[in-house]
Amino acid sequence: MSPLNLFEYTWEKPLPNSLKKDGKFETFMDDIWKARPKAENWYSEEIDEAETDKSKQRFIRFRSNEFSPRNYVGVIRYDNTEINLLPKIFYKDSYKENKEKPSPEEIQNIHLHILYWLSYNKKIRFPKSLSDFKSIKIEGFFEILILMFATYTRDAMNRVLYQNYHDINQDNQFIKGRLDVNGYIKNNITTGNWQRITCDYDTFDIDNRFNRIIKYVSKMLLSHTENDTSQKLLYEIVFLLDDVEDVQMTYDDCEKVHLNPFYKELNAALDYCKLFLSNSMVYSYKDEFEVFAFLLPMEKIFEDFVGGFLKENPKTENENDSNVEIDKWNIQTQKSNVYISEHPEKVFQMKPDIYLEKIDQILIIDTKYKILKGNDYKKGVSQGDMYQMVSYGIRYEVEKIVLLYPTTIDDSTDSKNPISEFIVKDEFATLNPKEEIQKKQKINIRVHKLPIICEYKEHKNNYMDLKEKLDKQISTRLSKILQKV
Repeated sequence: MSPLNLFEYTWEKPLPNSLKKDGKFETFMDDIWKARPKAENWYSEEIDEAETDKSKQRFIRFRSNEFSPRNYVGVIRYDNTEINLLPKIFYKDSYKENKEKPSPEEIQNIHLHILYWLSYNKKIRFPKSLSDFKSIKIEGFFEILILMFATYTRDAMNRVLYQNYHDINQDNQFIKGRLDVNGYIKNNITTGNWQRITCDYDTFDIDNRFNRIIKYVSKMLLSHTENDTSQKLLYEIVFLLDDVEDVQMTYDDCEKVHLNPFYKELNAALDYCKLFLSNSMVYSYKDEFEVFAFLLPMEKIFEDFVGGFLKENPKTENENDSNVEIDKWNIQTQKSNVYISEHPEKVFQMKPDIYLEKIDQILIIDTKYKILKGNDYKKGVSQGDMYQMVSYGIRYEVEKIVLLYPTTIDDSTDSKNPISEFIVKDEFATLNPKEEIQKKQKINIRVHKLPIICEYKEHKNNYMDLKEKLDKQISTRLSKILQKV
């Protein structure tokens, strides 16, 4: 199966024959959109003005004989067609009109970048290192994720197999636990089966919700991986859970599992399952695993990456070897205690992506997963984004705000930062009680690009080299940003 590589918001034509059949592919995409869980609110409910049907999927746009991915990355497999959806920040002008196509090395580089960004996502606690996989040839982002899940879960379950107490309601020949009077009357006395006694009791065994989730996900992934190592590991997991019932599980089932501290190393395996079963999801379609989509919204990946990086790196280093100590800042993501209007009711809640605060300073960082284009002073910053930042400045009474955009593959990591700066006079600033005249507050909005990508030639697709390089250049840029606060 030769994959079709598509970048966000680029049009591909003609539509492959396997996707044209009676509009079934569009129906498949609509079905997985409607069936998506609402976990963590990753999927936007916003629709284009031209769209009136909220049940229509927002993953791919179709028109006549062509189609275009929207703001999702990942993989879709349908009727012997595999589509890789890739981040737009890796798109080169040379790819236009199919003059050039991304090489296998470039595709692998993109997939490793996605894994790197996800490694700082606080919703996912999977192991950060791929150093053990250097000698294994893996093609495709999804295959790497499967191998990571299979390796970690098999090793963890070899050390400790999860068992716990769970409730059983069952008919027995004798009383065990507590007699279920209502169940006994309804199910047995009224049917003449006096000898069968309905009881409630606890049992301590391997057949529990957590293990059912692990087994279900493992069997599902077996249907999709072509890597021999992953298949072997997944078969071993399924064998270990042979006594566990085969039941279809969902993201909601994952949310109901609460592991006690003795099994804390299994939390990462559970997070993998949430990744595979939630809004970043493997979709089974009509109880079959032959077709599926694994899709992640890039806006949330970029936002969560920046917040996670700041929290996980207590110090950022600049090129002069001086440090900016992040741990002196109180860092909050999606701070949501302020509303645009509070009378007569609190409405229009505000949620800046990252809110940093220390003794005498406050900084708001808002991430925008957009490509900045423009040679004028605006530098491509939209009017809507500026309105939003001014609203943050007024309602949070913040003087300094950073708009943070990602670099693209054609940008230089040494490009001028900030690339633009805007000063807004806040005429609504409140009267300072210590002064006799009204204070005219100024809101300083700086626009920066964060260097979150690099060419594969700089690390030769070695994940640990990639991580080391990106950690350093991102720390350097964040250091410059915070030093100017």
